[in-house]
Amino acid sequence: MTANNEVRINEAYSDYTPRIDAPKVIRRLLRRVPEKYTRGLDCVVLTNFSAQSHRTRIGKLTSRGRRVSKSRVRGLYHSQWQGRPAWIELYVDRICQDVPKWALWTPPLRDLIIAEVFYHELGHHVHLFICPEYREKEDVADDWRGKFVGNFLKREYWYLIPVFKLLRLFKRKAADQTKI
Repeated sequence: MTANNEVRINEAYSDYTPRIDAPKVIRRLLRRVPEKYTRGLDCVVLTNFSAQSHRTRIGKLTSRGRRVSKSRVRGLYHSQWQGRPAWIELYVDRICQDVPKWALWTPPLRDLIIAEVFYHELGHHVHLFICPEYREKEDVADDWRGKFVGNFLKREYWYLIPVFKLLRLFKRKAADQTKI
């Protein structure tokens, strides 16, 4: 139904100006996703959480069998319903909330910050429509996020792979030392 270049990107901010060019980042992220995984996805809506209605902002969602406050949500996947196609909603203000300004000015970090949320929500789409699995839906979405992020890094920032491997090595050593 849709190809990567046909997934629309809509901005719907209210009294908010994002610190980054989020549509540009989403286009870059979509460009690295094989077309078969975006089939049936209509659009990505970039918005701010504070622009949502009171009813939308208040309350809780169920995630991994637990109730989570909606104020902690950074993105949502909306599956197709009553003839409307599936779409992804990203709360740019929530995604960038605790991120230092210098990190948003660094393209690999900025892309990874957005990718973590966007690819997780895309993982829900893949799980529901393309590759259904009989496991916890959040775990499946996290697995797909990891696959999409890895593919993105290998293609877009291939020259940073040795740095990531070195950081992973230090992270493991630090984790091993804390276990002692």
